[in-house]
Amino acid sequence: MRTNWKNSPKLFVVLLVLFLIAGLGGITINLVIRHNSSFRNLSKFPTSDYRQNKPIWGNSSYRLSGTLDNIIMESKQDSCYFATFIPQGEKSPLPVIIPASASKTPLQSLQKLSLKVSIDSANRIVASDCTID
Repeated sequence: MRTNWKNSPKLFVVLLVLFLIAGLGGITINLVIRHNSSFRNLSKFPTSDYRQNKPIWGNSSYRLSGTLDNIIMESKQDSCYFATFIPQGEKSPLPVIIPASASKTPLQSLQKLSLKVSIDSANRIVASDCTID
């Protein structure tokens, strides 16, 4: 006995589910790429200038990519992390303040991150957005 696949409702449902999964996956990938591309448009954070106490304009946003070295303290009152961050291609960490609102997921030591950072009025590096690489 031969099955007529053209009239099979099960096949239609399976194909419809596969099509929806593929479409949702494509949309998710597109959103992730678009979100990360906003960091690519930013200038790389001038780590050597910062370490030498050269002036860095606080109104500018920069991209800082690397590894979250250590979370020194989590401030419940200020809802932020005080952490050390090793920029990509460097060995020495920088101090960074990462507000809890900047990250969509909990942060852990040794995570590879890209941060959108600026310098606050006290000359501290503060992240305003964060993605896990």
